Amino acid sequence: MVSVIWYAVRCEAGQEQKTAEYWKQKLADQAGEAFVFTYEKMKRYEGSWHLLKEPLFPGYVFLIVKEESLPKDQNLIPVGLEEQRFLQDIGGSRHHIPMSRGYIKEGQTCVTEGPLCGRESQIRKIDRHKRLARLECPIDQYQRKGLWAGLEIVSKS
Repeated sequence: MVSVIWYAVRCEAGQEQKTAEYWKQKLADQAGEAFVFTYEKMKRYEGSWHLLKEPLFPGYVFLIVKEESLPKDQNLIPVGLEEQRFLQDIGGSRHHIPMSRGYIKEGQTCVTEGPLCGRESQIRKIDRHKRLARLECPIDQYQRKGLWAGLEIVSKS
């Protein structure tokens, strides 16, 4: 049985797509996968709200490779099993977190649609102005500053 291993590769913030393309070419014959984990967020400009797609982890590209086709590179950071499960649960096979929607009733957050539905207990802070939610995250680097995902609160009572 061939196991699959996840790696994170550091790159310059803003160069994630370029780095992912480089790794896709490098892994093409090894059936590996290179991707940038993204999320949707809302931003207001030109008088209206726009949906934007941004890197969830600025300065990082993720690789999924078979153990036997391990690329030789010192910049590879292994991703733990708990982190892998978290990323697969929240981002799915598309490695993307779409915008979630919900409401606040009597101080309790209830997410009605999107990947944050059922994860209300992991929400640590909501920025209603920016339409973002800070999540509790098992990924070491993001435990202190948190992981932000799009959450639109449509009503509060």
